[in-house]
Amino acid sequence: MSRAVSVAVLCLCAILTLSACKASKGSGVNNAFETPAKQVAVLLDQGKIEEASDVIVHQEAFFAGAFQDPEVKATLDRLAGALEYKYSPAATEIRDKANGIEWPVSQSGWGSIKAELSALQAKLDDLKKVAAFKYPRYRPAIYNEAVSALKAKDDLIRADASASFAAFPLGTGQDFFAVYPVSVNASSILAENKRTWSNALSGFSTAQADTFLATYGKNLPESVRDDMAQRYFLSLCPKGKNAELKDILAAYAKCRAAGMNLKRIPGIKIAFLQVTSPDLIKDKALDFPISVKVDIPFDASKASMRKAFSHKAVKEADILILMNVAVSKAKRIVARNEKVSSTYVASYSKEDNPEYDIIKAELAAASSQYHAAESRDTTSWIISITAHLIDESRKDDKIEDTNKRLDALKQKMRTTPKYLSVPDYQPYLVSKAHMDIYKFATVNYYIVDKRKKVFFRDTFDVSQKSFFTVCYDLQKSDPNQQKFLQTSVLEEDVVRHELEPVVVNLSDLLEQYASRPSSWKKYASMGAVHRAVVNDTSAAQLKHKEETYEYDKYYDKRFDNVVVVRNLGAGLGSGFYVTEDMILTNYHVVEENSYVKLKLFSGRETMGRVIARDARLDLALIQADVKQKPVCFYDKRTIPLGETVEAIGHPNGLEFSIARGTLSSIRKMKPINYAASNDWIQYIQTDAAINGGNSGGPLFYGNYVIGVNDWGYSKMGDGRTAHGLNFAIHYSEVFSFLKDNGIKVCKGSK
Repeated sequence: MSRAVSVAVLCLCAILTLSACKASKGSGVNNAFETPAKQVAVLLDQGKIEEASDVIVHQEAFFAGAFQDPEVKATLDRLAGALEYKYSPAATEIRDKANGIEWPVSQSGWGSIKAELSALQAKLDDLKKVAAFKYPRYRPAIYNEAVSALKAKDDLIRADASASFAAFPLGTGQDFFAVYPVSVNASSILAENKRTWSNALSGFSTAQADTFLATYGKNLPESVRDDMAQRYFLSLCPKGKNAELKDILAAYAKCRAAGMNLKRIPGIKIAFLQVTSPDLIKDKALDFPISVKVDIPFDASKASMRKAFSHKAVKEADILILMNVAVSKAKRIVARNEKVSSTYVASYSKEDNPEYDIIKAELAAASSQYHAAESRDTTSWIISITAHLIDESRKDDKIEDTNKRLDALKQKMRTTPKYLSVPDYQPYLVSKAHMDIYKFATVNYYIVDKRKKVFFRDTFDVSQKSFFTVCYDLQKSDPNQQKFLQTSVLEEDVVRHELEPVVVNLSDLLEQYASRPSSWKKYASMGAVHRAVVNDTSAAQLKHKEETYEYDKYYDKRFDNVVVVRNLGAGLGSGFYVTEDMILTNYHVVEENSYVKLKLFSGRETMGRVIARDARLDLALIQADVKQKPVCFYDKRTIPLGETVEAIGHPNGLEFSIARGTLSSIRKMKPINYAASNDWIQYIQTDAAINGGNSGGPLFYGNYVIGVNDWGYSKMGDGRTAHGLNFAIHYSEVFSFLKDNGIKVCKGSK
C-alpha cells in the first residue's frame, strides 16, 4: 500500500513540474517573430516573395495546423497573389512560345527548334525552383498551362522521331540523335527502323557502311548488333571460310574499329595442339608453360597430347596451331641478402588478470551497497506520512540502482578472463633476399592451314625480368609479419611467378603467318607436318641433353635389379629381384607388414606382397606385381679377400646410390635382431658405406651378388666413431633361406 501511495505522490510532483515548465516556455519567446505567419507577412511587406515562399515550406507543420485561422489564411492568400503576379508573365511566355512552335519542319529547322525548346525548358526549370510551387494552391493558373504546353510539344516531336529517322540521310556521318530537337531512345528507334537502315546499308559503299556503324553501332540492340556484326564482316570478307587469312584478320579489325563486337568469325575452326617433347616434360626440363590467348573470336578448341594428330579437334580444324616449347627457363640472381632483426612469440605464460580482480572488488562493494539499501530504515508513517512516503520512494530507487549495477558487474565478470596469456617475445633474424627473376623461352610454332594445304613454321623468344624482395625464415607469430609483407613476398609467391605461363596472343601468331606467304610450305599429308615437328622436338631434346650434366642410366644394368622398398609405416629400405617376380630384402625393412610399396629404377611404382620372413637371418621375400630381370648369385665356396665390392641402395633416402669398398673379411657373428642369443650367422665384412636405407640391398662382387647389406657399426663402445665396419648377410645364408621357401635363383662365378 505504501508503494502505491509513493507512486501517486511522485506522479503528482511530475505533473506539477511539467506544468511549471510549460508555463515558463510560454512566458518568454526568443524568436524575432511571434509566429511563422507573422514572419511571412513581414517578408511580403518587404517585397521578399521568394523568402516568404521558403518559410511556407520550412514551417509546413505549422501552416497545416493553423490553416483555418482567418489571419493566417489571409496571409497565405496574400502570398499566393504575390506569386501569381510575379511569375504569371514568365509562365505565359513559356506557354505561348511552346504553342507557337511549328512541327513538323524540314531538317534545316531542327536546330532552331532544339535551341528554343532548350531555352523554354530552362525557364520552366527556374519556375520549378520556387519553393511554394510544390503546393498547387500557390501556383499561378498559367503555370500548369505552361508545363502542359511544353510537354505536349515535346511529346509531339518525340512521337514523330521514328518517321523522321526513316527519312534521315544515313551514312553521311551526321548523327540523327544528336541533331533531332528532342532526346529519344536511340536503341528503340534503331530497332523500329531495322528494315530501313538494313536496306540502306546493303547499298552503301564500304566507306559509307563504316561511317554508319561508327555513328550508330554502339546504340544498336544487342541482337541487332550481333546480326549486324556478322553481316558487316561478311560484306568485308565475302569469301567467308575460303578467304585469305589476312583478309579475315583485316575484316575483323574493321569490325572492331566500327564498334561492332563480332562474337564469332563464321566458318573457321582452329585447334591447338601441344607438340613439345614428352621427354623434356618428363624430365621437368621446362620451368613454365606457354599459353595462347584467343583474342580473336574463332571457334577454337584444344587437343590433348595423348591423342595428338588423331584427336577429333585436330581432324576437324581448318587451321591447326602446333606449339613446341624448346626452352623454358626461370633463373634467379640474388643481388643482395640482408638480415633484419625482429621478434616472434616463442611461447605464452599465464598471469593473473588485474582487471578481473578490480571487477571482483567492485562486485563485492556493489553487493554490500545493495544489501545496505535493502536494510535501510525509513521514517515511520506515524511520525510523518509525507516523510515516510518520500523515504520509501528513495529507498526503492536506491535498491533498483544498486541492483542494476550489481547485475552489470556480474555480466562483466562472466566475460572477463581470470588469467591472461602473456606472449614471450624472442629475437630472431629475418633474411631478405633482393633478387632478379629472369624468364626466357624459345618456342617453335607451326600454323597449318588445312584449307590451302600449307604450313608455316616460325620461332619466337620470350624474355622477362622481374624484381622481388623475398623474406625467408619469417615466423608466423612475428607481430611485424604484415609490415614485412607490405614490402616483400614469400618464397611461394616467387615460385608461383616462376610457374606462371607466359601468354602470347593468337592474333600475333596469325598475323606473322598471313604477312609472310613466302615462308609457306606445301604438304601432301599431315605426315609431312608431323615429320617437321618431330625434327624440331628431337633437336630440342638433343640440345637439352647436350646442356645437361647427368649420369648414364643405361651404363650399369645392375641398377635395374634394385628397388626401393617402403613399408606402410615410415620405413624405407632396399631390395633386389632374385627371380622375375620375387624381391629379397631385410626383415627389419618390411617388419610385420603384409604389403609394401616398390619403386623401380625406371621410376615406375608398384606394390608387393610379403610372402616369407626370417627375423633371425633378417631376411624377407616379396612377391612383386611387376616383373624384372633378376640378379645372379656368386656360387664358389671361397671368395678372395681384398677384392672390390659395391653396395647399391638408398642411403638416407638418396635413391639408387652406389658405394665401393673392399671385401674385408668373412665373420661369424650374432644375429642383429637377437644379439643376446647364442646363435651365429655368417656375414661379409666390408668398408663399402652401408647407411640407413641401404638395408636389404645387394652387395655385388662384379656382376654377382655375394650378400644382402644389413647393418654397420656407427660407434665403438668407448664412444668413438667407427668407420668401415659394415656387414652383409653371406650368400650361403641367403641360399638356405631361399631353398626353404622353394625359390631357385641364378648362380655363377666371376
